Amino acid sequence: MVFATPRPGQARPGASIGLASAALREGNAAVARQMLQDRLLRDPNDADALAKLAEVATAERNMEEAAILLRRAVAADPSPKRRLALILHLKRTASPAVALEAVEELPPAVRSRFDIKSIEASLLGVLGRHDRQIELYREMTREQSGKAALWMSLGNALKTVGRADEAVTALQRGLKSEPTFGEAWWTLANFKSFRFSEADLAHMRQALRRKLADENALHIHFALGKAYEDCGDHEQSFRHYAAGNALRAKSFRPDQTSVTEVVDQSIAAFTPEFFERNAGGGCPEPGPIFVVGLNRSGSTLVEQILASHPQIEGTTELAVMNHIRDRLARAAATNAVEAVARMDRGQFGAAGEEYLERTRPFRHTDRPLFVDKMPVNWINLPLIRLALPNARIIDARRHPMACGFSNFKQNYATGVGFSYGLDTIGAFYRDYWRFMRHFETVQPEAVHRVLNERLIEDPEGEVRRLLDFIGVPFDPACLEFHKTDRAIRTPSAEQVRRPINREGVDYWRHYEPWLGELKESLGPALDEWDR
Repeated sequence: MVFATPRPGQARPGASIGLASAALREGNAAVARQMLQDRLLRDPNDADALAKLAEVATAERNMEEAAILLRRAVAADPSPKRRLALILHLKRTASPAVALEAVEELPPAVRSRFDIKSIEASLLGVLGRHDRQIELYREMTREQSGKAALWMSLGNALKTVGRADEAVTALQRGLKSEPTFGEAWWTLANFKSFRFSEADLAHMRQALRRKLADENALHIHFALGKAYEDCGDHEQSFRHYAAGNALRAKSFRPDQTSVTEVVDQSIAAFTPEFFERNAGGGCPEPGPIFVVGLNRSGSTLVEQILASHPQIEGTTELAVMNHIRDRLARAAATNAVEAVARMDRGQFGAAGEEYLERTRPFRHTDRPLFVDKMPVNWINLPLIRLALPNARIIDARRHPMACGFSNFKQNYATGVGFSYGLDTIGAFYRDYWRFMRHFETVQPEAVHRVLNERLIEDPEGEVRRLLDFIGVPFDPACLEFHKTDRAIRTPSAEQVRRPINREGVDYWRHYEPWLGELKESLGPALDEWDR
């Protein structure tokens, strides 16, 4: 179907939602937009046209416009269908608090629907309201006890708040309903203290002999990797980790596994002159503490230590700065590096204010400082430094072989595309390392580095240096971080609920015979990682 663009001022007679939908499906977003705008000229409160125009805006990656249009659609037609569309959009675009408010405003009959409860439980988890989330999941399991994915969601919520035994029971209940549900097997394996029985191993091996979807097979491979690791059979363990990684890697495009180009652009753009030109324009609020680095680098341990201090609140892995960066790129119609490089001093201040506003729903105490532990924020440091010049930045770093193998054996819930190949892990670590060297050169003393190995060898000395950098007095509670009761959503949850120990420091050496590709791809970062 071919659509002719109307002449300026010419309304398209009989422009319908169906025609606009067809144009959008064929990639003619501009034509679909014109059709819908013509229709809205005749009736500005046409809820169908507003909702479809929101789809067009979403396709064009203009999420802010889409939210405005969906709100207008709800105002014109406050039906559950319209309100649910707005809720789902807000959930996707990192506005969980606003989305939850919209859920709570739904009529009781609608809010009690199973699909709505599922959305509400997910939002509660993002916002750290885990007690209510667990209640809701338990209610849902009573309604539909045969859903393995639902039991897994309950298990993950229980694990987050440290109720490990109940979490394991929930997961095992789900596997009784669906023995080939791979993600439940992997979630069990992700409990560092859990050990599979011989019967469990037999069930997983049997499941792999069936014709499983890749999604189930890869999770079972990762679970068997952990099971054989616990048995001390490292060769068999590595084979299963490698098989799981190979299946998972197929779901990522090459541009989702590498940051080399972004790092090259950043090093070229973010010079001393860039920082000098934009200094003084940011938001002066000193509250945020950014903990950055690579996944599995010890960042959760640093966060837990800081969250044990009476002046510091721990939150969660906040994607807020990523969303601000992406919004800036959309507005500038360019890539994120170029968008930040083009900003002026006033824009940096506005970005800092926006960050504080969007992180407020994740705050649950009146402590003056708070931790934002999003490892990949290292690539956002130029924006962070100028938007929030008084924020503290902590670089949590770990030996590249230990960090690299730990990523290889970890199957993440979402993202982290670089972690499913030894070569891509090494290249990603190398890019992170060279970017941090550049940033520390152009912004000396802006970053405090915490080496995981040094923290394990000298906890008190490293914690004192860390707190001095942040500007708060030493508190003994930071050395007893494992006693701090708080929700933790990362794979390291169980480790940081125990005292510091050395058991993971050189564990990668058990797998060294198969890690040559990782060593090679690290390049100079292998020997110079700590400087």
